[in-house]
Amino acid sequence: MHTRQATHNAVTTVPRGRIVDLTHVLLPGKEQYTLEIARRNERHGPEGDIMSIVYMWSHVGTHVEAPLHFLAEGGDTASIPVERLMGPAIVLDFRHTQTNEPISLDEIRAAGDVEVGDRVLIMTGRQELYRTPQSHDRPYLTEDAVRWLVEDRHINCVGTDSSGFEVRGVSHYPNHRLLNNAGVPVLECLTNLTELRGQRVYLIALPWPVAGLDACPVRAIAIEPEE
Repeated sequence: MHTRQATHNAVTTVPRGRIVDLTHVLLPGKEQYTLEIARRNERHGPEGDIMSIVYMWSHVGTHVEAPLHFLAEGGDTASIPVERLMGPAIVLDFRHTQTNEPISLDEIRAAGDVEVGDRVLIMTGRQELYRTPQSHDRPYLTEDAVRWLVEDRHINCVGTDSSGFEVRGVSHYPNHRLLNNAGVPVLECLTNLTELRGQRVYLIALPWPVAGLDACPVRAIAIEPEE
């Protein structure tokens, strides 16, 4: 297992612009993937320090999956370079797709000009299904589409406002294998992609750098740069 914290000399400049929060608010006791909060100590009166004990699954809420999620020797959340989840992104609109419908390579290419090194956000319009029995009702990316994003476009990350990307009805998990072997972090359960005014944004979605952790909730935001 890799638990290396990468160091980089590059300096990233965050653009000024309109900020859109892409993160679901977490509700303890009501999440599909468990989140529980208890008080370690109590406050007596209107003031006084408290601390909480938090128990949660790593995939609760809007979260990022590290390669360790699928690969026994994959990197953990501490090994994800910050710049993979912080930089220029493109939003591809697939709200017209149906549940279990494939999104092909040709459709990905037609949806927008994916640049080399982009962070790609797939908008399916499923944010309203979050925290419902239909939360996993979604389209999926074909293996060819993911291979092109990884091997031709060398994307930094891929995200969606649904619960995932994997090909439906298969047991060999081709998209997990392609993305995780390439070290591409995966963002799931984003929200408010429909609130974005343009196709290109600046994405920030940072996890806790925890050794041995396969996935982690993030606070994801999109910045629509000023013209």
